[in-house]
Amino acid sequence: MWVYEFLHVLVGILWIGLLYFFNLVQVQSMPQMTEAGAAKPYTQIILPRALFLFRWAALLTVVTGIAYYIAGRGTVEGIPSAEIMVGMLLGIIMAGNVWFIIWPNQKKIIAGELEGDALAKAKRHAFLASRTNAWLSLPMLVGMVAANHGGLGF
Repeated sequence: MWVYEFLHVLVGILWIGLLYFFNLVQVQSMPQMTEAGAAKPYTQIILPRALFLFRWAALLTVVTGIAYYIAGRGTVEGIPSAEIMVGMLLGIIMAGNVWFIIWPNQKKIIAGELEGDALAKAKRHAFLASRTNAWLSLPMLVGMVAANHGGLGF
């Protein structure tokens, strides 16, 4: 069971770390990168790799989390608890945002398939889904940590 927990934490750190990178570094830096002529190399070389790791870390975090939950039911104190269920639900919503909103829009943006209003709309949808995930990550982390440390009232 510790293997599921270890893998869940490991890929979760990768996923949330990339989420915060995109929201706190990339979004803020993109205007300067565009002015300096560095945006295209970044979006063609670094961004596809980062998005690959981002979406697969999201999926693996959910899969290992569910495996850990199933393996620990009845043996880990406090599972199932309301806190872990809220954390799991938020994590699943966030992974859905990654796979069904962020990635499809980013794929079109990187490929250069969109122009004008369609491009602006795709960028906006990807940004809003990513920003939503960043905000959802806070109560998700609180719920998941609280579930293994005595609950929210402890």
